[in-house]
Amino acid sequence: MINKKRQLNQIKNAGTYTDLTYDTDWYTFEISNDVKLVKDSNGDAALLVKYNYTNKTQSNEIPQRVQNTAIMLKQDNQQLTATTASGEYSTIVNSSNNGLVQPNKSFDGALLVKVKDTDSEVTMYFKNIQTNDWLDTTQPLKLK
Repeated sequence: MINKKRQLNQIKNAGTYTDLTYDTDWYTFEISNDVKLVKDSNGDAALLVKYNYTNKTQSNEIPQRVQNTAIMLKQDNQQLTATTASGEYSTIVNSSNNGLVQPNKSFDGALLVKVKDTDSEVTMYFKNIQTNDWLDTTQPLKLK
């Protein structure tokens, strides 16, 4: 297992976002155009964002843990929280939350966050893995 502190000195791509692809030396998230409003397991409005995750590290990774630290979604300047899925989306969300992705392998997953307003735009933010600051680039997600 590679020590991530040691890796920090060797990072070539600390985080870039272009054309629905968030890329770093450690992982790549390709955000799908398949973004939709669904109901979570409580019947509340939630935003489902599908993605393809590629693990570029030398250890097994859980996509949800990586996504939880590296991607933030906000609506009306409030950070949105993850929620649980039911029905047809539960398999993909649960496997994203619990499945291990081996080094140099990809995985089709999804994140699900509770939204407060089904009309307001949601903005996705991405982290610089070297500085832990958020990148200047964001991705707006229209709900309607």
